[in-house]
Amino acid sequence: MKNLFGFVLILFAMISCTNGGGIYFEKTIPLEKHNWQRFHKIDFKVPVKKDELLDFSMIFKYNDDFKGMWLPVNITFDAPGGETRTMNYRFSLFDRKTHKKLGTTVDHTTTIVIPIRKEMPFFANGNCVVSIEKRIPKMDTYGIEMIGLKAVKSQFKETSKEKNR
Repeated sequence: MKNLFGFVLILFAMISCTNGGGIYFEKTIPLEKHNWQRFHKIDFKVPVKKDELLDFSMIFKYNDDFKGMWLPVNITFDAPGGETRTMNYRFSLFDRKTHKKLGTTVDHTTTIVIPIRKEMPFFANGNCVVSIEKRIPKMDTYGIEMIGLKAVKSQFKETSKEKNR
């Protein structure tokens, strides 16, 4: 019985140290009535540390009521040091060669994880506010079930100088 207890204790310790496969931050926001309303800006507060590099991805879940082949959005990063980075994106939801949906589809609902930014540095501790706004300004957009944000710690990449040491 002591061996079983010891094994379970070690297993629990190993699982608790894995940090969910490297996910630093993940949050999803369901949209009421599967409708991204005309002026609805979605904000995420990501706690960040100075000199940390993070990779950001957007999680987009939609159903067959969404008829677009593209997702036009503006994403703004307001870093704790006062720096603001903003960019317009036009994400393709279909493979250009096969014309099939990207992501995973289950029961007429598709979920796609879209890379936004790799190796983003931070120069102060605090919260980075990430705002996602749709760029379809004249109307509500139906069929969008959820918008989310995921951040993982960037993987260190060896440069050729470091390899030769």
